[in-house]
Amino acid sequence: MHCDPIYELYLKIVATIYENIRKITQMNKNLTYYFSQPLSDRNFQQIYRLSTTQLYGVILRILRQEQLAQDCLQEVFVKIYHNFERYDADKAQPLTWMVTIARNHAIDFYRKKQLPIVDDFDLSVIDDGQIQLLEELEQSEDKKRIIDCLKTLDANVRDAVFMQYFHGKTYAQIAKVFEKSENTIKSWVARALPKLKTCLEGL
Repeated sequence: MHCDPIYELYLKIVATIYENIRKITQMNKNLTYYFSQPLSDRNFQQIYRLSTTQLYGVILRILRQEQLAQDCLQEVFVKIYHNFERYDADKAQPLTWMVTIARNHAIDFYRKKQLPIVDDFDLSVIDDGQIQLLEELEQSEDKKRIIDCLKTLDANVRDAVFMQYFHGKTYAQIAKVFEKSENTIKSWVARALPKLKTCLEGL
């Protein structure tokens, strides 16, 4: 008996998502330990080591320029350092808290520098969608039902969502693949994510 190739593809996608979740969960576990300790240079060095790649990725996605992203990243860690005592474990995981700071600071950085809009960057689409989606997936242990939720999306829309959120493709790159306008791709993603979240919340 041969397995459905589409089903096998979904399994691979879900496995990738779960691996991302596993890494994020472990990272948050490690960060939680360091955030529970008194602030010190040595302690903060560990926080920097654990989170710098993730935060840089968030910032680069917004600014699209490596040198500017590096400069912004340093400012973000200064901000995290000075706000260390304000972190509340009851309100957010460490990585979520730091990503929020990084995203907001990158947007401010973008505005202060009066940067031209590069590629697909759009302030209106910067939100916690990806993090929230990962949290919904993390709470569900039934892979088959997750796959069923993925199946509720149109095939092209589903592919666009995964290209955007899990493979880091820009709207411009996705638009070329589907031979559609960037606005069409943005619309696909904007409509698909809430639908997928609603389905996952019902698991």
